[in-house]
Amino acid sequence: MDSKRKQAGRTALPFAFAAALAAAAHAGQGCGDNRLPPRDLPRADEQRPLPRWYPERAWSEQGGDSQVYIEGKIVFDTSKAVIRPGSEKTLETLLQFLKEHPEVTRLRIEGHTDAQSSEEHNQQLSARRALAVADWLVDRGVENIRLIAVGFGESRPLGPNEIAAGRSENRRVEFHVAEVNGRPFQGQDPYAGGLALEVLSLEERKLRAAQAAQPKAPPPRKAFVATGDEIKPVPVKPPAEAEGPEGEPLTPSAPAKEAPAKGGAPATGGG
Repeated sequence: MDSKRKQAGRTALPFAFAAALAAAAHAGQGCGDNRLPPRDLPRADEQRPLPRWYPERAWSEQGGDSQVYIEGKIVFDTSKAVIRPGSEKTLETLLQFLKEHPEVTRLRIEGHTDAQSSEEHNQQLSARRALAVADWLVDRGVENIRLIAVGFGESRPLGPNEIAAGRSENRRVEFHVAEVNGRPFQGQDPYAGGLALEVLSLEERKLRAAQAAQPKAPPPRKAFVATGDEIKPVPVKPPAEAEGPEGEPLTPSAPAKEAPAKGGAPATGGG
C-alpha cells in the first residue's frame, strides 16, 4: 500500500509543478506584454466605398453618364488656384482621354470647394481652379475651344462639411462631357449653371501677361490755353429813394441864395 501511494505522489508532482509554471508565465505575460491582439482584415463588403473620382468604368457615349472618372485627385494650395505637385498623373490621364476621344468636342471642368469661407469666395476660387486645369491642358496642345471652366463653390458637396473627411471629399475637380460632335451631350446645358471663366489660347495668355507687365504711363497733361483779358458785366443795384414823413419822397432842395451884404444894399458891380 505504501509503495502505491509513493508512486501516485511521484506522478502528481510533475503535473502540479508544470501547472504552477504555466500560471506564473501567464501572469508575467499579462504584466509585461501590452501588444494588442491581431485584428482580422475587413471583408470586401465591409470596406469603405471608393470616392466618386475613382475610375469605376470607362466613359462611353452610350453609357449616358457625362462624368469622366479619372483615378487620383487634383490638389491645390490652400485657398489658391495653384496646382500642387503630385497631381500630374491625374492630369496626364485626362490629357490622354482627350486625345483618345476626338468626338468629345467640349469637356466641362468643374471646380468644387468646401464651405470654409464665404459663398462668393468659394465660387470664385473653384472657377479659378477649374481654369488652372484648363490652362494646363492648353499648354500641352489641347485647343482652348474644347474646354469649359466653371465653378460651383460649395453648392454641390459630397460629404458633410462639419468633419475633415467630408471637407476633403468636397474639395475636388470633376470632368464632364459637355458636347459630342458639336452637339450638347443629351441636350443638357454645357455650362450646367456654374460660374464660367473664359479659357484662352496659349498665345492670348502670353499677350495679356505681357500687357499686364508693362508699366502704365501717367495720363497726358492738358495743354495750357491762354484765355486773355475778359470783361465781365457787374450788376449794379439802383440806390434806394429816401422817404420823408408819412412815406412821401423827398424833393431835392433849391440852391440857397447868397446872403445880402452888410449895409442893406446888395452888392453890385462897379461902373
